[in-house]
Amino acid sequence: MKQIMIILFVLMVSCNKNTSSENSENFLLKPQAFQEKFASSPGAMLVDVRTLDEVRQEHIKGAVNIDFNLPQFDILIAGLDKTKTYFVYCASGVRSAKAADKMRQLDLPKVYLLEGGIKAWKADGLPTQSVKGFNP
Repeated sequence: MKQIMIILFVLMVSCNKNTSSENSENFLLKPQAFQEKFASSPGAMLVDVRTLDEVRQEHIKGAVNIDFNLPQFDILIAGLDKTKTYFVYCASGVRSAKAADKMRQLDLPKVYLLEGGIKAWKADGLPTQSVKGFNP
């Protein structure tokens, strides 16, 4: 009976482990730290998960739009390169957190989130651009 209890305990502990990669990183960064980390991460991808209409109004230069609300969002992120680092943002941080959870489930190793989204970015006086410079 004692052996059965030990086996059940081991199974419960192993089932409670995070299913994502042990080497994964998922960080919430304030705007200035987010900008600096992105700038110092060669080959990293900046991902805006807002709608195309929101992105056209204003976005961070260099962002790629992968709309979290699209039905094919899961398919699009499943095709992302697992060797890259991703910097994800939305308007206030809610959609980007959900997107990061999905990315983590796909074992993308490094995902950084902009705390407070583009609203916090702008409040800190960091630059944005409009549709003129956006090429989805």
